[in-house]
Amino acid sequence: MHTRPENSARHPEPLIVPRSEHSISRSSIDPDALKVLYRLNRHGHTAYLVGGGVRDLLLGKKPKDFDISTSAHPHEIRKIFGNCRLIGRRFRLAHVYFKGGKIIEVSTFRTISEFNGEDGPVTSDNTFGTPWEDAFRRDFTVNALFYNISDFSVIDYVNGLEDLKKGLIRCIGEPEVRFLEDPIRMLRGVRFASLLDFDLDAESERYIREKKDDIWEGATPRILEEVIRMMGRGTAARAFDRLRELNLLSTLFPEIDQHIRIEGADVYSDVLSKMDERFHTGDTLQPWLIFACLFYPYFDFIYRGNSGDDLAKLARDSVSPISRRIQVPKRMQDTIRQILAAQVRLFGIRDHRFKPRTILRKSYFEDAFKLFEIVASPTTEGQELIGEWKKLQGPRPAQKPAVKKTRRRRKRGPGPPAATPTG
Repeated sequence: MHTRPENSARHPEPLIVPRSEHSISRSSIDPDALKVLYRLNRHGHTAYLVGGGVRDLLLGKKPKDFDISTSAHPHEIRKIFGNCRLIGRRFRLAHVYFKGGKIIEVSTFRTISEFNGEDGPVTSDNTFGTPWEDAFRRDFTVNALFYNISDFSVIDYVNGLEDLKKGLIRCIGEPEVRFLEDPIRMLRGVRFASLLDFDLDAESERYIREKKDDIWEGATPRILEEVIRMMGRGTAARAFDRLRELNLLSTLFPEIDQHIRIEGADVYSDVLSKMDERFHTGDTLQPWLIFACLFYPYFDFIYRGNSGDDLAKLARDSVSPISRRIQVPKRMQDTIRQILAAQVRLFGIRDHRFKPRTILRKSYFEDAFKLFEIVASPTTEGQELIGEWKKLQGPRPAQKPAVKKTRRRRKRGPGPPAATPTG
């Protein structure tokens, strides 16, 4: 449960940093987000750019999302924007739609609600609040900074700017209280620390080490979502190291943790670092490929210790217990197993027991070959095998530029004849 301040009407004044003293430029903000901010402001509402977008702009990074909080209530937002749709049951959010499927998410300032974790019973819905309350309910200080479109200032209620300078991920409030409210925040803390290359504050680290198993008190689908986000943003190797340091790896993936105790963590670091390199070159990392990279060293360990030829069974036996624990969807599990089992065939291109071209027609081949390039490239022999497979695939057809279809306007003919009056 959140600790509500004794008197929210007399809360401390925020630190307000004028435009001349911070680095955020409107040229770095999405033009459609600016349109939303300006229009809300013109209609008399307070409107702030919030969260990770402000954090990333201050760090000189390109934000992934531009979220907005406002004093306007959901029904008021819908009246202002014709291209708006309200979503959510517990707390209504407004999605404002733009060309190309872009969505700018707009929320009303929220108060500090009483609830038993984010997935527990809620005592009140749509509890709107003040900007200060909205800042206080957020998880970490660096995610609770506001950019005010009315005067282009940065507003800091929680000492987030200082933590941003220190490179620190710190809970807003006591870690024991905030992690008890929502155990998934432990993973979010690791994700942000990895993404930004920041440190977790000492109190948060201590709590996570002591209460790591409480992670399962949260909703398992959210654990899966956090792992995918953590590993899919080009910082997987760093996140993996943080999970090990905080003993969360032994809680989430005990099989991998046990393997590391036998053979060390270098092979995991190598594979995940190569996967991160692909992300930074613009490659798309689908969730099943992320998990295939994460699971490959363990699968290879199981394969090397088993003389059987049933690759599908070996892949299933090595992946299924891990996947079930974090509720990986069955269809994704199947794809992960296929990608892993395919590695043996890809390494065995010179083995005359099977025809190499048969695997080229498989739906999972492209992702399997991406993993193969990652795990085979460190050695000279592996690079030669990659070259042989590329030669076998032949030149890839160049993609034709998409032709924009023009809609034909139907010609309007003469209208129907006027009815002849009768009588």
